[in-house]
Amino acid sequence: MKSKTFFEKLSTLSAFLAKITIFTVITLAAIMVLTVLIGVFFRYVLRNSLGWTEELARYLMIWMALLSISIGIKDKEHVGIQLLIRNIPIKYAKVVNLMVNGVVLFFLIILSYRGLTVALRGSSQLSLGLGISMLWPLLSIPVAGIFAIIQQIIQIINIFKPGVTYNELLGSTEVEEALKEVEV
Repeated sequence: MKSKTFFEKLSTLSAFLAKITIFTVITLAAIMVLTVLIGVFFRYVLRNSLGWTEELARYLMIWMALLSISIGIKDKEHVGIQLLIRNIPIKYAKVVNLMVNGVVLFFLIILSYRGLTVALRGSSQLSLGLGISMLWPLLSIPVAGIFAIIQQIIQIINIFKPGVTYNELLGSTEVEEALKEVEV
């Protein structure tokens, strides 16, 4: 049995983290939908509004949105300058990609650090509807940031993968995927 290369192990780690994240996001979405339905039921059917449902749904949506960032990084779904990069030689495309990914990584590190600082400062504050420490909603920033940082580091390392193609470097575009579906 052939052992996995370093890059294959990184790909496996990236996929594993994405599965955990996707499962978490789907679970949070289900809880959010249930919370909203309960809020609507109590407000319009029982005529007795629950104050906490809107706030919980908002915090769950924030967690979902922020956690989804790392999935977008893994799948190379975020906005990029692919048209320009695809028209230069691959060795220069790697350099440009490395610089862009480096800037994104720097931003994610600052965001996570500052997010943790804000979360810790907010730990003594209580939310109005739920009465919980604001630490829990605010932790969404550093937690999501850590997942995004890990995926971003994997993307940076993959730039150095021998024989990397434009699609591996930048992800395939929707136009390319549509053309593949049309080809006979």
